[in-house]
Order: sequence, then C-alpha cells, then structure tokens
Amino acid sequence: MALFSPDYFAPGDDIGHGIWLNKHALEHIQFVQLGLSQSPPVFINDYDMFAWDKKDKYAQKIWLEVHETVHAQLRATTGVSGLDLSEVDFDNRGDMLEWLDAHAQEHAQIRAKLGIL
Repeated sequence: MALFSPDYFAPGDDIGHGIWLNKHALEHIQFVQLGLSQSPPVFINDYDMFAWDKKDKYAQKIWLEVHETVHAQLRATTGVSGLDLSEVDFDNRGDMLEWLDAHAQEHAQIRAKLGIL
C-alpha cells in the first residue's frame, strides 16, 4: 500500500511540508522493511528521515546528503534512475519545485519496482 501521497507540498506551506515529511519518512521505512523481507535480504540504510530542521541549514544539508545516500542504495537495488537529490536550494521556489518533481517521480518508480500500489 502506498503511504506517500500526496508526494508534493506547496512552497511556504509548513503544514503541508510536515505532512509530506512524515509520509515520506514512513515510506522509506516501508522500503527498508520490504528489502529485509526479501530472500536473501536487501539491506537499505534506515536513516531518520523525520529529522528535518526548518531553521538549521546545516541540518538540512546533512538530511539531503543522507537522503541521497539512501536513494543511491534504492537505485542500485531497484534499477531506477534518478538525479542527485542532495543538490537543491529550498529557498529558491523553482529549485524546490524541480526537486519535488524529480523526487516524486523517483519514489513512484521505486514503488512500482517494489510492487507497492
């Protein structure tokens, strides 16, 4: 079952971002659990995807780097391709919307490969 819907939020919508962040983190947990249920198990790092700090740019940078590391593992496991998700300026509306679109497409492809409807 797809947990991550909607997988977009509007720039400046703090509540929407919070909902997005929580559903996104839950979907990453689902990816980890599905990997572990394989035979042989596929290990995907289980980083804390809930750990976003709106006011701390350094913490955001770390989150983006960790998130990209996890997506690199998911790409390698599923054969899905994607952009470097660690490179985005969330203060730039265009950058953020482009990142959200690329990220949403990648998650949709990963869900399809894993059989998540």
